[in-house]
Amino acid sequence: MSATSFKSLPVVDKTRNTTGNPRFRLLWHVAVALFIVAAWFGSLELRGLFIPDEGRYAEIPREMLATDDWITPRLNDLKYFEKPPLQYWMTALSFRLFGEDEWTARLPSAMLGFFAMLMVGYTGYRIWDARTGALAAATLGGSWAYFLAAQYLTLDMTLTASLTFALCSFLRAQTENAALGRKTWMLAAWGAAALAVLSKGLIGVVLPAVTLFIYIALRRETVLLGRLRPIAGGVLFLLIVSPWFVAVQHRNPEFFDFFFIHEHFQRFAESGHNRPGAWWYYIPILITGLMPWTPALLKECAHWYKERRHPASGFSPEWFCVAWAGVIVLFFSASHSKLPAYILPALPGIALVCARGIQTRGSDSLKWSAWGTALLGIALFGVVPLLPHLKKFAALGEDAIEQIPWLYVAAGALLATGLAALWSVRRNRILTTALALAVGTLGFWNLIFDFLHMIDADFSSERLIEDLTGDRKPYRPEAPFYTVGQFDHSVPFYLGRTVTLVNIRGELGPGIDAEPYKVIPTLERFEEIWRAQKGDAYAILRPDAIAYFRQRRLPMAELVSDKRLVVVSRRGESQ
Repeated sequence: MSATSFKSLPVVDKTRNTTGNPRFRLLWHVAVALFIVAAWFGSLELRGLFIPDEGRYAEIPREMLATDDWITPRLNDLKYFEKPPLQYWMTALSFRLFGEDEWTARLPSAMLGFFAMLMVGYTGYRIWDARTGALAAATLGGSWAYFLAAQYLTLDMTLTASLTFALCSFLRAQTENAALGRKTWMLAAWGAAALAVLSKGLIGVVLPAVTLFIYIALRRETVLLGRLRPIAGGVLFLLIVSPWFVAVQHRNPEFFDFFFIHEHFQRFAESGHNRPGAWWYYIPILITGLMPWTPALLKECAHWYKERRHPASGFSPEWFCVAWAGVIVLFFSASHSKLPAYILPALPGIALVCARGIQTRGSDSLKWSAWGTALLGIALFGVVPLLPHLKKFAALGEDAIEQIPWLYVAAGALLATGLAALWSVRRNRILTTALALAVGTLGFWNLIFDFLHMIDADFSSERLIEDLTGDRKPYRPEAPFYTVGQFDHSVPFYLGRTVTLVNIRGELGPGIDAEPYKVIPTLERFEEIWRAQKGDAYAILRPDAIAYFRQRRLPMAELVSDKRLVVVSRRGESQ
């Protein structure tokens, strides 16, 4: 079936034909676009780098720039082969162009998420129509899980964006009329899959391959195999992927075994990575992460079951997106290593199917989401007063309690969003309703970010290190700096230098085994070095470790501290 025939499918558009003032409509659309851009990029600076992921994935690129080694990733000067380098390269480039900061660390994830959202909108427009494309972009960008992933520095958004470009390029290749267009889009899909491999490993090609196999098996469309352009696509794939893998293996003979055997096959098959989960692990994550669209999606699923059990012959973008989302969710549900963000690549497929259904059947499904959003806002008004009585919230201290008004404002934003969407949906304004829900989501989470900014000392070492290195502190950046019994991933980034590990392994164990002379393996050895230290030295450790060393009369002067960590000095002690 051609792209033209797709566009000729019947569409039930219940939107009122109210053109209104063209100038006013243009200004309204510009205002919405500017708000989305501001909300998407405006809060990247607000929060300190959260541990462990953001600290880790900011420090590795910082060290790449410092050492000018773009082949062997290092975390705290130790080899770190858990993931490929694409995210590190982009973040390092961001640092080089704009300086090292929280917003520059998060900028690549935010940009990739934004462009992938636009790609989904463009794909919906080219396959079906402009309104479906706009709905698809709003559905994806307004999803809680997707927007949050774009606001933090992790590898999951890089993988998700790469796979989104692969999915959209493949859909365009199958629905394009011109032969040159089909070839170009198919090669683009191969190239995007290669970038996905450079983002997070073999999963970048396994998920598309399994989806294609399942789709062909269910639909018996073996003709797709002849459209894959495996020779040209395979060559392009290898040209993109191979150089780094060859170079890193040449420099580090231990890379292959750790990266492919340990990080891929063992991680999937074994539960020894402290990431277990039941088979239903991703059900509540999907329900929450797809808000505010979850009620609409449930309604659309009911329609889909009734209307699409006997789909027409020929390539079906909807069914391929369903297969895409289903394979990703089931694949990671079967894995023994689970994290919430693993299923993010399923969301673009869900967004396209949901947008097509809403555009075809009208605004009835969006009414469910409007009610759900309003009721959720009301529920939050009831929950917020209870937070100070919860042990985990109370443990955040007085700062968290003082910032509770931000949570009331966020709850009010959700309620207002739901009411605005209800007003719009009753006037059968489909796109306006979807945009209201998406804009409300971005506004709600930016208010939550304001709350998190005030309590981020519980999740980041930014303020602790700033207190240490402030102008009024006699800090000497060239002095030895030890981290004892623990490793806060954000400490090296904010110090702008690596630290010496003491009595700690964790995820850095393989790097320690490769270069054991860079660490201090025991507390006893640390005591010897500390006592014999000539000149200034610093150590960062937990409060309970301070008591241990004081019992052993180890000379330490406390410099700065927070609820998690204490920085001590050897300065001023008798040698």
